[in-house]
Amino acid sequence: MVSRIRIALVLVVCLLLAALIGLGRWQANRQADSAGAALSHESCRQCHPAVWKQWEASFHSRAWSDPNVQAAFKHFGFDRKCQSCHAPQPVLTTGLTKPVELRERQRQSGVNCLSCHYLADRRGVAARHTIADAPCRPVQRPELTGSRICGACHDAIHQDWRKSRFRTEVSVNGEKTCQDCHMPTIADRQRGRSHLCLGGHHAATVRRGVRMSCRRQGGELIVSVTNHATGHNFPGERHNRVLHVQVFQQNAVGEIILAQQELIKGITPFRGESSADEIRAGQTFEARFPIVEPPVVTDVRLLYRAFPWLTDRDALLVHHLKLNLEKLNHEDGP
Repeated sequence: MVSRIRIALVLVVCLLLAALIGLGRWQANRQADSAGAALSHESCRQCHPAVWKQWEASFHSRAWSDPNVQAAFKHFGFDRKCQSCHAPQPVLTTGLTKPVELRERQRQSGVNCLSCHYLADRRGVAARHTIADAPCRPVQRPELTGSRICGACHDAIHQDWRKSRFRTEVSVNGEKTCQDCHMPTIADRQRGRSHLCLGGHHAATVRRGVRMSCRRQGGELIVSVTNHATGHNFPGERHNRVLHVQVFQQNAVGEIILAQQELIKGITPFRGESSADEIRAGQTFEARFPIVEPPVVTDVRLLYRAFPWLTDRDALLVHHLKLNLEKLNHEDGP
């Protein structure tokens, strides 16, 4: 009888602790939402019109409202963990070592100014420099210039970066951070950084990340795609990106006589999947295609789709090579 009472008491205590933890989390979210409502990201526009304009043109501003993002939410069954990075509570308030929380208000603004700059103690906003007399009271916070703040939402990419050579490359901050590539310095803004946050939705950034080359080995065409300039796996984002190589071999009158493709990265419907299908930083993916005899003109295309349901016509043509296989360098092979 005594043991049953003890078990019942333990259960009651556990339930109370769980309720208190849940209440604390709810109160923290409510406070963050209330703060976000009191200090709207819209107020940043008055003093920072140039930065605001850049952010407004970035995909961060459409991280929630973009139709393809909403379609992705449906694909993942409106997973709140998936949604949270598209309209996050201020990450410095939540804590950079804790899961990002989905905010309840102003979701249409996506990843807005307060998502990265708002401070929990309401003493001001996180900034690169402390400016005591500025209206928003900027407070210098070193986290703002490091890669970890980006890793709050882009955790898998952040982990890739930590394993890459970029982690130890010398830069302004002693290491080549996410900001060095995705938020480059703007000379005419007193060393301020671009808030376009260029990445997987920016054609030039995607194209800079990899190079493609071809060689012939016996009766095969070998297509090599090298991740030579990306500080993380390519493509970076796990769930939606698709990357594949297409080869079209044509006869003398331009008719396609053989069309093939090889998938470099597809998608899975699950969160947290392995990044093994992507090209790791500094590594090369090779695809082999049989050559139709006699040698013909061949189109080789590297296609990238930011969302899997996009057609090849809507995909980004990352690289394109038109080859005369008769003149292509041969390698000795088996």
